[in-house]
Amino acid sequence: MSELTKRVLVAAIGIPVAVGIVYLGGFVFFLVVVCFSNLALWEFYSLFSGSNLKPAGTFGLIVSTLLQTLFYLLLQTKVNIDPLDVSIIFCLVLLATPALLVFVQVWSKRANTTQNTAVTVLGIYWLGISFLSLLTIRFLPEFFHFLRNFGQINEAHLIFGINYPIDNNWAIKLFIVILGSIWICDSFAYFIGKAYGKHKLAPKVSPKKTWEGAIAGYVGAILGFLVLTILFNLDLPLGFQFLFASVIGIIGQIGDLAESKIKREFNVKDSSALLPGHGGVLDRFDSILFVYPTITLIIVLLAISG
Repeated sequence: MSELTKRVLVAAIGIPVAVGIVYLGGFVFFLVVVCFSNLALWEFYSLFSGSNLKPAGTFGLIVSTLLQTLFYLLLQTKVNIDPLDVSIIFCLVLLATPALLVFVQVWSKRANTTQNTAVTVLGIYWLGISFLSLLTIRFLPEFFHFLRNFGQINEAHLIFGINYPIDNNWAIKLFIVILGSIWICDSFAYFIGKAYGKHKLAPKVSPKKTWEGAIAGYVGAILGFLVLTILFNLDLPLGFQFLFASVIGIIGQIGDLAESKIKREFNVKDSSALLPGHGGVLDRFDSILFVYPTITLIIVLLAISG
């Protein structure tokens, strides 16, 4: 079976399942996010298995899961908790993680204490924290409710120029449109780059990527976002459509290159072989882990700017 056939089969199964999980939401969505986050984090730490560095993988997975669980609890308005208390715990975990890691490394027999700590913290802060943005976009109404506990913010529908309060259904459609546009961007870049690519984009990082493919990916992100916005009847002003599509077309491809750079340093083609034809979870989430945090940051800045 060719690599292309494997890619198509995995996508044909994975896309409907992903959309279904997004629509289902709730604890199931949270659980899936945690599982994929831990798989990506495990792949990241596993890259160092052949080097002199030994990151504290189990510690990283536990802290990442704890942070995501606390964040999920913050977003659940039906749970009888004080958001300030959970926020304090969340911040304490973030602040205490590096110091606790150094303490653990000091008492272990492993060498390279500083480097091991740095790699472990990088995994938590890059992957563990980045996956929080998926929860933020999917539970956007709950996220804005959480922000209101800390002061006056611009309402979500006023940010986007919409005449009605943003609800769960609107957040679902936004999440799927973003996700679908990322897939379209990747597909345009892959197929057009493979067929017509001649000018190398970053040969020392990813030899197969070309400027033709990158431009095609950007165009695909714009077209995909515009078309999916219509198909899903997402009420979003045209300016935001182009803004978010540009984030996907530019930042998403930068994320792809960043992950390629990491793999090249370890001389591996894929982060793992979990997904036939697609590599590992980290390979499939490289763009996602740059796009969703960027869009989340844009939304937060707009919310607190008033």
